[in-house]
Amino acid sequence: MRAAILVDEINAMSQFHGLGIEGIRPWKVFFQALHSVLTGHYGNCEVSYHFYGAIPPKHVDKERFYNRTRFFSALQKDDIAVHTGYCHVSENGEMFEKGVDMALGLDLYDLSLDKHDLLFIFSGDADLGPAIERAQKRGSKVVAILSERQPAKLIKKLVDGVVPLEAVIDLIDANYIVHRSNTQFTKKGEMSYVKS
Repeated sequence: MRAAILVDEINAMSQFHGLGIEGIRPWKVFFQALHSVLTGHYGNCEVSYHFYGAIPPKHVDKERFYNRTRFFSALQKDDIAVHTGYCHVSENGEMFEKGVDMALGLDLYDLSLDKHDLLFIFSGDADLGPAIERAQKRGSKVVAILSERQPAKLIKKLVDGVVPLEAVIDLIDANYIVHRSNTQFTKKGEMSYVKS
């Protein structure tokens, strides 16, 4: 059994925030929780971890640029493959993530070509629909990780199954969960820009 877990940071953070959670620290425990479920069902299996996010331009926000760079380096040290897009800055200074959905969609398809049996996506973004369908045509099963509060009707209709985010959170030791009342987490590298 070969599997991969793909996390769309902005979509994932939105779902966490809806549950009153600022995030998971370190992220590796989130991936390990899902990995443990796979091991329980299928025995020893090969699972790769993937994280998709963006870095703001250095000339726009130097501190945030360096925080994000350190954050992604920490993920890589935990054997999480990091795939970065970029941020477009509007005239009013608002940042928009670009290229992340495309990278995730392309990887879904590439991983299906590489004979991955099971692909988990932590995203409810309907833009991933065509990539999900193509991965399924190549023989991969695609499972979404979605909060029970997340509508994501199209994704739910397309995927082969849904794992409730709340069930994954229940597998994680409470010491690794940062609640929204603690803003320290966002100062360490998490982004709060808009997904376009």
